[in-house]
Amino acid sequence: MRRVFLLTLATVLAGTAAAQGSNNYGSPYTRFGLGERLDFSSSQAAMMGGAGTALRSLTWNGLANPALWADQTYTRFALSAEARTLRSTDASDATSQLSGGGIGAFQLGFPLLQQRLGVNVAYRPFSRVDYRVVQDSTFLPDEGEPIPYRVNFEGNGGLQLITAGLGARVTPGLHVGAALEAYFGVVEYLQRTEFPENDDFRETRTTRATRLRGATGRVGVLLSKTGVFGAEDAVSLGAALSLPATLNGERTVTIGVSLDQDTLFAVEEGSVRLPMQVAAGVSWTQRERWSVAADVRYEPWSDFESDFAFAGVEPDGSGLRDRLRIGGGFQLVPAGNDRTRGYFARTAYRLGAYTERAYVAPTGRDLTTYALTGGFSFPALQGARLDVGVEAGMRGVAEGLLVRDQFLRGTVTVNFGERWFQRRRLG
Repeated sequence: MRRVFLLTLATVLAGTAAAQGSNNYGSPYTRFGLGERLDFSSSQAAMMGGAGTALRSLTWNGLANPALWADQTYTRFALSAEARTLRSTDASDATSQLSGGGIGAFQLGFPLLQQRLGVNVAYRPFSRVDYRVVQDSTFLPDEGEPIPYRVNFEGNGGLQLITAGLGARVTPGLHVGAALEAYFGVVEYLQRTEFPENDDFRETRTTRATRLRGATGRVGVLLSKTGVFGAEDAVSLGAALSLPATLNGERTVTIGVSLDQDTLFAVEEGSVRLPMQVAAGVSWTQRERWSVAADVRYEPWSDFESDFAFAGVEPDGSGLRDRLRIGGGFQLVPAGNDRTRGYFARTAYRLGAYTERAYVAPTGRDLTTYALTGGFSFPALQGARLDVGVEAGMRGVAEGLLVRDQFLRGTVTVNFGERWFQRRRLG
């Protein structure tokens, strides 16, 4: 009965997210490079400033470090959905309000040997392109009055990431892990010119769709020490490395004067080389009551190479910055590991913050994000939790051709766990 309830709830969440995401539009900064980079470890880490590289837990199965998967006791399933709203302001104080939503991540993990060897499989987005910019102008024909026209610049898609791997406990204080990761996705740009006040001109379209796919590997290590500041606490240090990845793909360019008259213009084959990703973190836990964690992530996008042209990026990677993200936060569960306490004492309360220097630099200026995160994790059925989180922040500046983004993101995640593959004894 528990499984039926949770799977039904997950299906409802997925359907709602898909409906919300049918007309997604987000920051104009997602136009550059491969789109906005997204990070996700777990619903727990996301609301603690994204600090998940060294955050150990028996309830939440983090993706930031494969070494964490050795801690698994139960088979755990998680599915998240999100809704987001964005307000962009330019140098003239003109504003636009956009909203959207979609599936966040899916995870399935289970122990092969309890708290010694665990398996994890996950899907999550790696980057997102979802912008729309409208430019109104006029042109003067050889004869007659000026004719107004509108150019719509639209983009959608991004890269997705599938992860599968193992985490193992070597000693009580040393965990290691490794994973294979597959990238896939489409980055699509559309330029649409329309003449809303003149029927003598037909709409023209140019579409550039770049389909990419490839694989890489990731390794992680976790060092833990108990009794550092007290008899029932633990300090953990974690690090993870994703190897550079070469993605093969093709770009299709179509042009036309309407949806039903598009014609194939060109197909180009090539590859894209993603840089390595390095993450390091520290955490401190005390009797499952307090958890404090901090992370730093570094990605040298100056090493990016591409046979395809992307907005704001030269083929040799110039025009990009090395991405740097620093975040941290804490979690409080008043009841700790006491399951007999009241409902709100068993609820987890989270707060965090992060700052990020993006890998894209529109007009040659660093793009910096500052954000606060927070949320709650509510006990649901036995072995299940419902996580509700919020993230609010600001990105960029309203100067020159740049805009300032103010964003608000809400997430709902179902976390479910119970013992599977358990041999039953007959008395």
